[in-house]
Amino acid sequence: MPIFIVCCLMLSPLTLTQNAFLPLLNIEAVWGAGACLAVLFLLGGCLKLVPSKIWHDGFASAGLWTWYGYWSPQFSDGSPQFSVFPVYFALLSSWMLLGLINKSPQFDWESQESLRYMQKYLARFDSCAVAVLVLICLALPEHYLSYPLAMTFFIVRSAFQRCLEIIDSL
Repeated sequence: MPIFIVCCLMLSPLTLTQNAFLPLLNIEAVWGAGACLAVLFLLGGCLKLVPSKIWHDGFASAGLWTWYGYWSPQFSDGSPQFSVFPVYFALLSSWMLLGLINKSPQFDWESQESLRYMQKYLARFDSCAVAVLVLICLALPEHYLSYPLAMTFFIVRSAFQRCLEIIDSL
């Protein structure tokens, strides 16, 4: 999810400095286009038209910009939510990418079986279902932790899925 990581790392400093670019994201047409783009990535991924590494990254990035544009007018200026959570998302995604996904070809047999077990029995939700949950949570700004929690589940779930795809392709 490199594009998502870059978007997160861009959003946090923009919000901390109250950059003049940010009010453009609050325009309904802009965050609405981001939401439509997120839905298109979701549909492309669920219908297997787009590889998972592309649709996960595109969906997460479009969702992030939609989240800021739709939610920020409902919170006070300089709200730490919009500078802290993007850093958290970037750290979590980087850790999943560098520590898990990129090392998945080196997993031993027991680790691969443990990952398959977690995928099958513990992470019962498909990535598409978790992405739908993220979209639902985007519509609930009064529950300020709903989107960050759903996005955390999406990042972890997509990392598991990518690991298994890499392992299965070997």
